[in-house]
Amino acid sequence: MGWLMLSFLTAVLIIGCGLSGSNNSGEKTVDASPQLSNTDCRVLAHDLGETEVCGQPQNVAVLGVHSLDLLLSLDVQPVGYAASNAYAGEVFDNPAQQIPYLGQRLTTQPVSLGRGGEPSLEKLTALKPDLIVGEASRSDNYDLLTQIAPTLQWQNRMAKGQWQESLQTIAAALGQDEKAEAVIQQYEDRIADARADLADVVAAYPKLLLLGANRLDEGAFVISADSYLGELLSGVGFQFVSPANATDTAPISIEALSELNDADTIIILGYDFDASNEQLENSNLSDEASIDERLETQQMKSIKQDWEANAIAQSLTASQADRVYFATFYKWNGLNGAIGAELILKDLRQFLLE
Repeated sequence: MGWLMLSFLTAVLIIGCGLSGSNNSGEKTVDASPQLSNTDCRVLAHDLGETEVCGQPQNVAVLGVHSLDLLLSLDVQPVGYAASNAYAGEVFDNPAQQIPYLGQRLTTQPVSLGRGGEPSLEKLTALKPDLIVGEASRSDNYDLLTQIAPTLQWQNRMAKGQWQESLQTIAAALGQDEKAEAVIQQYEDRIADARADLADVVAAYPKLLLLGANRLDEGAFVISADSYLGELLSGVGFQFVSPANATDTAPISIEALSELNDADTIIILGYDFDASNEQLENSNLSDEASIDERLETQQMKSIKQDWEANAIAQSLTASQADRVYFATFYKWNGLNGAIGAELILKDLRQFLLE
């Protein structure tokens, strides 16, 4: 009986040690999981597919002014920037005078990566970014970019609701989800403030025609309510005027504008896709003029002259009432983000209140 009891206790002890060893092994597995979570990898969807981003990117390269708007609204500075204009320097050493509208918000001197649609892959590679963000519609080099760093790209920055979605994806890549929500909320608050400030004007002149044009003989693009600008200005209270079956990409003739004569207010966004830095530097403004002023003078010059000289344009109700305003397509429909919206609402107050 004694030997049996000893054998039983020994067996229990062995089994107990085995269970203890198994539990210890389990504890080691649990302890290892925080180490795995430190990599913090997440898969983010964007217009060209899905991209895995690990950790918290510190060096972000930006391709295009729209992506720069989104990044800066999150209070993140880029290490490299491919501009929309023809800047040819190696580094943006004076961004306030080199990058329209957003340059004053840069506190660093990012490397110049060339044009947004044709960035220098050599410079990008040398920069060693850990995240690249840009516009897919401006280039077809996504596969090459992904070999340099995780890349997020979107097709249509001008679509209604697109910038908010893109911002949230970039914020998720940077580990700043709450910041993105704060930026979107601030955007909505700014619209509400503008709606209150402009309530009397909008009530008196509710119908808005929004055009993009360079030369009237080339036609004009009617911007619809189902767009970035449509979302913004409809939020202020305007009713958009547009021809039936119009799209933001199909121009209409100056003769067709007479069919939209019920517009109380017309805002025309001037552009010149052939503009260069040399043209801006040689504009007839003083040396003290900012790059914003130079760009606006150069971009709006042709369409202003055409509009003032065209009999059909001058016959429209809004022209007769002196309610035609000019802005740059670059600012109004190029930034397409929270910062761009802030600048647009500032212009709108100047147009309609001052």
